[in-house]
Amino acid sequence: MTPVEPTGASHDVAPHELFFSTTDAKGIIKQANSVFVRLSRFSREQLVGAPHNIIRHPAMPGGAFLLMWLTLQQGKPFCAYVDNLAADGSQYTVFATVTPLGDDYLSVRARPAVGALLDAARGLYAATRPLELEARANGASAHDAAVAGLERLAHLLGEAGIPSYDAFIQQALPAEVAARAGATERRSADGPLGQLLAETQQLRNSLGAWVAQLDELQKLADDLVQGGADLQRATVAGEESVQEISEALARSEGFSPLSGMLSLWAQMTPEVASHVTPLAGRLEELRSRTADTRFRIALAALHSETVEQFVGELIDGGPGSDEARPAILDLTRALHEGIAEASTALSQHTQLANAVADEAQQIVSLMRIPTTVLATWQAMAAGQDDAITALLPTAAEVVDRGIADAERLLALAERCRAVEVGSPDEILTHLRQVEESTGQLQL
Repeated sequence: MTPVEPTGASHDVAPHELFFSTTDAKGIIKQANSVFVRLSRFSREQLVGAPHNIIRHPAMPGGAFLLMWLTLQQGKPFCAYVDNLAADGSQYTVFATVTPLGDDYLSVRARPAVGALLDAARGLYAATRPLELEARANGASAHDAAVAGLERLAHLLGEAGIPSYDAFIQQALPAEVAARAGATERRSADGPLGQLLAETQQLRNSLGAWVAQLDELQKLADDLVQGGADLQRATVAGEESVQEISEALARSEGFSPLSGMLSLWAQMTPEVASHVTPLAGRLEELRSRTADTRFRIALAALHSETVEQFVGELIDGGPGSDEARPAILDLTRALHEGIAEASTALSQHTQLANAVADEAQQIVSLMRIPTTVLATWQAMAAGQDDAITALLPTAAEVVDRGIADAERLLALAERCRAVEVGSPDEILTHLRQVEESTGQLQL
């Protein structure tokens, strides 16, 4: 087939339209729904059996596709904003998700709904593709040029304050799913297909509610990480204050009671630090687990919406509706695997949230001890060495700030522990109903 050249024209994907395709492990297209056929402007016969990069736009960086394959080979879902090239040379833009499914890959694509994230992705691509083209012009292989592009993408994300591409898509997919609310018209029908449609809608409703609840958890997890950073700074300030007062005491003579109080405080400071440092790591893990769980449930919500679209096509019985039957089976399988993984991730999240709250409580208890020490010290120091007495207000401020930071962190941790997220059992019940109805229809 002669390569397609871009014409500069473009066409839009309608808000309700969802592309669907499956490929084998080498990227050869096995299924393509009517939306994909129509908007790619290839025939179904041209698409099925062709490599999926038949629609690749030359402005897309190879680094993005390399990252996709590296992610999929790890058994993880992937998503990205993608400019595609239609058979007539026109361009259309999608938000693409790709999910491993056995030895194959399942892809659902939609019209991008979050303009700021789409613009950010396009900015990354525009700054990366010229580097790859230059590398190719200098004799680099396509793979080596893609590696260079991937390195550039990672660098640009870091400059933007985004630690990884995973962090970017964990933000993008839930945002896209939330923005799609209402994009697909709700409908009803009679008979077995109508029952399947209703059950699929119930599943999508439950998944949507689950994503919304995890939005709250994500905000709390982000606040917890910031609170952990504040507490670490307070701990460092406490260590510096201990050092400063130790030096003042070393220059003073005959002030042994204060030396005893200082010794106790000095012992408490590293003890607190020994708890604060690992807690910061657990808070980052909690945020990461929350983001991953939210991502997987948002992906399941998109898959359930796609099932709903295909059931509607079967009800309408229009051209290409027969292609909906195997697609529903694949999507239901992907839903089952995705929801099971999300349930496991949520259980791990709950355990970690409980551990974080318990650790925060222990730190608060430890940090309250210096308050008593400081009060005793202030009474003992009254009328004593002016150089040491002058340091007391600073020491009191350091201790009070540390306790305040620790108590704020504890309050956030307790809120995180108390958030009730939708029951996986309820979601799985809806999914089983969808699977049973699908089986009865002999799809």
